[in-house]
Amino acid sequence: MNIAKRRALEKAAYREGVYPTRVFPVLFPVHEIEVRATIRTGRDYALIDKFLERSIAEGGITTIPHLAEFLRLDPVLVDRAVRVLRRIGHLDPHGDQLVLTDLARESLKANTCYEIRHEDRRKIYFDGYTSQPMHRRYYQSSSPFLAPAEATALRDMRFTQLSSFRPFRREALTALARNPDREKFNLPMAVENPQEVQPECVFLPLYLVRAVTRGGHERYLAYSETNGSELDEELSALCTELPEIDSTLQNERRPVSEQRALVESWLARKAPAGRVPFQHPDGSWQADFEAGDFQPDGSRRVGDVGSFVDLGDVVVRVWCQDHAVRRRAVLERAKSLLGNFRYRSQNRADRLRLIGDQLEFPGLDESRLRALAVEDGQHDLVQQLERLLDHPDR
Repeated sequence: MNIAKRRALEKAAYREGVYPTRVFPVLFPVHEIEVRATIRTGRDYALIDKFLERSIAEGGITTIPHLAEFLRLDPVLVDRAVRVLRRIGHLDPHGDQLVLTDLARESLKANTCYEIRHEDRRKIYFDGYTSQPMHRRYYQSSSPFLAPAEATALRDMRFTQLSSFRPFRREALTALARNPDREKFNLPMAVENPQEVQPECVFLPLYLVRAVTRGGHERYLAYSETNGSELDEELSALCTELPEIDSTLQNERRPVSEQRALVESWLARKAPAGRVPFQHPDGSWQADFEAGDFQPDGSRRVGDVGSFVDLGDVVVRVWCQDHAVRRRAVLERAKSLLGNFRYRSQNRADRLRLIGDQLEFPGLDESRLRALAVEDGQHDLVQQLERLLDHPDR
């Protein structure tokens, strides 16, 4: 099972507190909208420009000769400045009377000389079902969105292609342009008057974890490799609420008898005789292993404890009741993250809590982790942890 899928299952279970029953690699449809727009830039006012505009706005002086006389400037210099202000859209371009544009009045109010530069073209992404804008986390140097031909190649690798027959809602672009939080959706305030040029359909690879909440409700949680396997709350809610997504994925639900046969077949291949799976009341599966099943005596990696195995139609939580095995699993995971702990100390507490919840060491922190390393006799790890504790910001 690839790392992103495994992280999605673990974060769903231990960060969101739900019980995963299945994980679906899906191709989520997205409207790719190429838009044409103008760009607003801002700079400090040139001294003369600012006084000219203030004289027009506050003094009602609307001709070049009168401005030159009022400000005691050379009329040639004033004429030259007026030409610049007309060129950047601050003065009405027609007639001898000088009239400030709305852009000029906004500039004076903000004490910033705004200019409109033509023309900007950019791509903006909206979900393929409700035409809600996608968060800016998906706008990276390398786009996560796949063209239909690329999506077909992934579909052949067990990705389920979700379908939407809903066209892009043109009013969604207008609504985004009016949204005061639009920068969260990669439309900076400097981009003005976006106009749709060409809509296309692309696909976003996601891992959708189907899970049961503690209240017994079924929901989907959406994770993407693009954002470091972090939960996307908006897409999770959308996938849970839309009946067409649920009906597509429900078609792949296996009867309990087939799920059991699949898990038992996996155990027969991967575990000593006598290991029996069981299904929790919430529908999730678990396989308990003995201490001797793990390395160095057995064949299973101790790092598998508390994680999940994806069997395609069902996921199984790997577990061991033995305290020493789970302690080793905690320490192994901690060792793999020492570099992260050292250079991203702000993430340390959250990652340790996640590991502790995963392996039933609740409230795990640095001091408790050091105590577990001492208990397990891992002296090199103890020294590394002590250096972290002595220099927490390094």
